[in-house]
Amino acid sequence: MSFVAVRSRHGPWIVGVGGNAPIDYGPETIVFDTRTHQVIPGPKLLSTKFRPILLPAGEKIYALTRDPAIKGEINFVPWFEVLDLSQARVVSGRLVDCKWEQLPRPPCFPWELSPRHYIFPPVVWVRSFAAVSSCILVSTDEQKGTHMFNLETEQWAKLDDKDLPFTGGAAPHGPLFLGFSTAAKKITAYKITVCAADSPSPSITAGCPSLSIVEFPMVDEAGEEVVSNGKFVSLGNHGFCSFRCRTDDLVLGTLEHTRELVTMRTYGTEDLSQDHLKSIRHVVISNQLEQVYSVRDSLRGLSWPSLVDVISL
Repeated sequence: MSFVAVRSRHGPWIVGVGGNAPIDYGPETIVFDTRTHQVIPGPKLLSTKFRPILLPAGEKIYALTRDPAIKGEINFVPWFEVLDLSQARVVSGRLVDCKWEQLPRPPCFPWELSPRHYIFPPVVWVRSFAAVSSCILVSTDEQKGTHMFNLETEQWAKLDDKDLPFTGGAAPHGPLFLGFSTAAKKITAYKITVCAADSPSPSITAGCPSLSIVEFPMVDEAGEEVVSNGKFVSLGNHGFCSFRCRTDDLVLGTLEHTRELVTMRTYGTEDLSQDHLKSIRHVVISNQLEQVYSVRDSLRGLSWPSLVDVISL
């Protein structure tokens, strides 16, 4: 299951989506109301998705399969769905007046396969993604380039011949986005702009806008680049947190993983105004704070990793 924060007309919600068994698994959408602390079951997905990519846009949640399957019961079509919470109500402890709806498949996903490719299907994995303005950007490991889904027209188009420069999702951070740089293997800030195209290449969809991405390295006050791992969450304009976890089981190799240490490092960032960024060409980390938490459950085994996946996704 994946999690995303959504601001609905009912207040701030944390929404969990996904499952790993299509039969008798229970609700594949779960809402946690942060004000009432109520857990609210919601509608089932049209197809069971294991840890889908979740991208909120207003009161809508877009769910995209990470690794599309062309047969079987998990991660099968439809690969892309949307849940509109604008009219949703909570009645008798359940979420009603909303449902998941199918959206067009990404053109970079396998389709119209030959019999041989159907028997031995290509393995496709969504390598990077971001929600920018009124569009969703996606790059896969199978097909070079970046594809765009227009949230207004609900149509896909190829936007650029290059892949997105980060691995995983890019999180909004003020006017920038934070992502784990594929090349530098560090958290990097990006200014991502989708604008009118001048002269697109023949492989780009006609009439499609162009993509501009400017990188801003993260450095401390001494000018040294900040090294951090790929699990992180933005804290808005003022900073972000990165996470690292390791097992804390008393006996290594036991069947049940019940204890885990989660290290959270908080970074404060300085001025993110456009003029300031243009003059220094990097983002300055003003302070750092490290905290370590112990997570344990004596009744149930923990997934690996546990808390980090919930927070960072």
